[in-house]
Amino acid sequence: MIPEIVKIEKEGKNYLLFNKRGMVLELSSKEYSIFSRFARQKRFPSLHKEFFNRLCSYEMTSFNGYKARKVPVEYSQKLLNHNSPEPVFKSPIVAHLGLTSSCNMGCKYCSVRKPYNKVSELSTAEWKKVIGKLAGLGVFQIGFTGGEPTLRKDIVELAKHVTKNKCTFNLTTNGWNLDEKLIVSLKKEGMRQCQVSLDCHIPAVNDRLRGKNSFEHACYAIKLLKRNGIVVGIDCVVSKNNLPHITEFVRWLSKEDIPYLTLIKIKQGDLSLETFKRLYPGYFEYGKVIEQICSRENVMPCVTLDCGSVSNLQYTLNDDELRKVPIAGCPAGHTLLSIAPNGDIYPCVALGSPEFYIGNALKDDLNHLWNDNTILQELRQVKSEVKGRCKDCSRLDHCRAGCRGIAYSLYNDVWESDKTCRR
Repeated sequence: MIPEIVKIEKEGKNYLLFNKRGMVLELSSKEYSIFSRFARQKRFPSLHKEFFNRLCSYEMTSFNGYKARKVPVEYSQKLLNHNSPEPVFKSPIVAHLGLTSSCNMGCKYCSVRKPYNKVSELSTAEWKKVIGKLAGLGVFQIGFTGGEPTLRKDIVELAKHVTKNKCTFNLTTNGWNLDEKLIVSLKKEGMRQCQVSLDCHIPAVNDRLRGKNSFEHACYAIKLLKRNGIVVGIDCVVSKNNLPHITEFVRWLSKEDIPYLTLIKIKQGDLSLETFKRLYPGYFEYGKVIEQICSRENVMPCVTLDCGSVSNLQYTLNDDELRKVPIAGCPAGHTLLSIAPNGDIYPCVALGSPEFYIGNALKDDLNHLWNDNTILQELRQVKSEVKGRCKDCSRLDHCRAGCRGIAYSLYNDVWESDKTCRR
């Protein structure tokens, strides 16, 4: 195995390469043959220069003394035109493990506290069994979430088990419990990237949303992560509470040399429906913020929009521009599974209520669930199932009708059109 590669999976006639940074690259049979022949040698191949420069740029291999010329990242377009009960991939690419519902903070819009606060959490041995089953299914990246996953005393042991099973490990945390010792231990067991929850660069705004001193603790955690060579990404929940500050927040992240930001449109969580509707960002106001972000020079941070934000992205992009952006809407049933603290499986965190229960990761056959569960099969056909004006929209391939969890909260119907979209 090449040191940079964690796993190689055959997918039909092609091959999927997974590296330690969490990147997936698909090669044709011919490309994989070339890769297998040359990728293990020490010197950069004189043949196939462009091909191997791309692989080095993607951190899929390396050669003595060769510094890769950066090239644009290519994204799979498999999901873009897909509308079938069959999954795009033979297994999920990512599994989010909600290790615990416990948390030392009280964010009102938390999506897991309300549905999972009374469930019995899996033991260390049970989580290890689940991790082994996910790896056997073909899952590549396992993300630890919560609640707050660092409240689990066995988190390092579980991270070690993820790496042992040839999967990459990612952590999403509020940063409160991260200290040098824990970061060093997690890095030793395979952590290369960590997502820290932060909603604003203004301490008073962030603390009002996430709790007193949350900004200070997050910033200290970011400092420690960077000092130990961990790539830092920020998870930011977007609502009317912080929307006016997002553009400046992006500039602040650039100055702080933080490479990644994910904007996550607010979900209902513990909020009343009335409060959720009041805080939900409007189509035009959020779209204008995204337009400002898109107009930046090619500098950090790299901004990712969650599937709920794609409709707002369409505010600023015409059809030609949209076709060049690597988006394909909701990944539920195709690349993602969400597992609750008791092992129950849901399509994603936003669809974590009993109506969308798929099975239990500890007790059930995961291959059978992935391929034959009717909820997943229906979600894969969202373009056929969705009602209203989304059904005939020319951009349905790109947004896949937006976040189904938000639709369910707003309209009590998982198939209702995203009425907040103004396309």
